[in-house]
Amino acid sequence: MTGETGSYRFMAPEVFRHERYNESVDVYSYAMIFFNILSGHQPWPMLNGIKAASAAALEGRRPYIPRDWDNRIVHLLKQCWDEDPSARPSFSRVLADLNVYSHHVFNTGENDVVTAGVSSKCSCAIM
Repeated sequence: MTGETGSYRFMAPEVFRHERYNESVDVYSYAMIFFNILSGHQPWPMLNGIKAASAAALEGRRPYIPRDWDNRIVHLLKQCWDEDPSARPSFSRVLADLNVYSHHVFNTGENDVVTAGVSSKCSCAIM
């Protein structure tokens, strides 16, 4: 696999460091994009993309999470951007957690977010 594929700002640390990686890099990137959506700003907006990736990969930094965010979302984000790729949840676990959260917070049906079901390896979400 090749290193430095994708956007630096959302890149998993192991990709930036040119280490071997697997699908857990996408879970990390998802967490950074999810943070971007929830916060309304990019992780480390004052840094360019390479410096942001370097801060995450070489210094272990993660974006500041406001104290008023729901603990369930904070926990999910922290799991998804864990330094240890093997500690990151699978996308099916992320989806299950978001379903539970959605059900409790927004009173949605338990299966309002479903996977596409194309294959057991696909975890595409359809809302």
